[in-house]
Amino acid sequence: MSLRYILFAFFVCLIWGVNFAVMKIGLQQLDPYLFGLVRFLIVLLILLPWLKIVPGAMLNLFILGNLIGGFQFALVFLGMDLTNHVSAMSVVVQMNVPISLILAHFFLSERMSYWRTSGVIVSFIGVIIITLEPEILEEGIVVLIILAATTFYSIGVILMRKMMAIPVFQTQAWVAFYSVPVFIIMTLIFETDQVSQVMNMDMIGISMVLYTSILSTIVGYGGMNFLLRRYPVTLISPFMVSVPVFATISSVIFLGETLSVKFIIGSLVTLSGLGIIHYRDWQLKRKAKIAAL
Repeated sequence: MSLRYILFAFFVCLIWGVNFAVMKIGLQQLDPYLFGLVRFLIVLLILLPWLKIVPGAMLNLFILGNLIGGFQFALVFLGMDLTNHVSAMSVVVQMNVPISLILAHFFLSERMSYWRTSGVIVSFIGVIIITLEPEILEEGIVVLIILAATTFYSIGVILMRKMMAIPVFQTQAWVAFYSVPVFIIMTLIFETDQVSQVMNMDMIGISMVLYTSILSTIVGYGGMNFLLRRYPVTLISPFMVSVPVFATISSVIFLGETLSVKFIIGSLVTLSGLGIIHYRDWQLKRKAKIAAL
C-alpha cells in the first residue's frame, strides 16, 4: 500500500473522528432522525447526477443503502443523541474492525497474515485500554445501539467489496436515495416540530450538518469505498482503530471532555499496532520492487 493511500486512509479516519463531536453539537439543534434526514437529503442533492440505474445491481444497492445508510445511521444518531461520553462511544464503534475481518475471512476468503494479525491484536490491546474507562459501562443501552449500527456497517463493507464495478459516487447516491425514506418515516413517527427545528438552526448547526453531509458522508464514506475497491478489507479495516484517537482529541477540544492518561497510553499502543501492519506491508512491497528489477 503506497504512502499516499496510507495518508488518505488516515485522512478519512480524521474526518470520521472529528465527526463524532460534530454530530453531538448538531444534535443539540435537531432531533436525531431529523438530523439524519437533512444529512442524506443534502447528500442526495449533491450526488443526484450519479443517481443512475445499474442493471443487475439494484437489489444489492437497495440492501447496501439500508445497511450503511438508513439503518446504520438511524442507530448512530440515536446513540450519539443519548450518550454523554462521545469519546467512549467512538471506541465502541471500532468493533467494526474484528467484525469486518471475521466476515471477510468467511465470505471473501481474505486470509490474515501473522504480521497483520499481530498488528491488529496490538491495536486492540490499545482499544481495550481505552475501553476500560468507566464511562462505557455507565451507558449500556447506548453501547448496544452503537454495536448494532457497527454490525450493519461491517456487513455493508463485505457487500461493497462485491460491488467494485459500480463507481463510488454512484454507490453513494443510491445509499442516500434509499436512506431518505427511512429517516422520513422515523422522524414522522418519533419526532415533532421538524419545520421549526430546521428554521431555528443557527450557523453552527448548519455548519455541523454540512460537515457530516459533505465531509463525513461524501468524502469519508466515498473515500473508504474508494480504498476498499483497491485493497482487501483485512488491510483497510485496521486503519479504523485510529478513529477513536481523533474522536477523543476533538471531543476534548470541542466538547470539553477530559483526556486521561489511560487514553493516551491506549492511543499510543493502538497506533503502534497500525505501524506493525503497515511497516511489514511496506517491507514486502519494497522487496517485490527490488526482485522485479
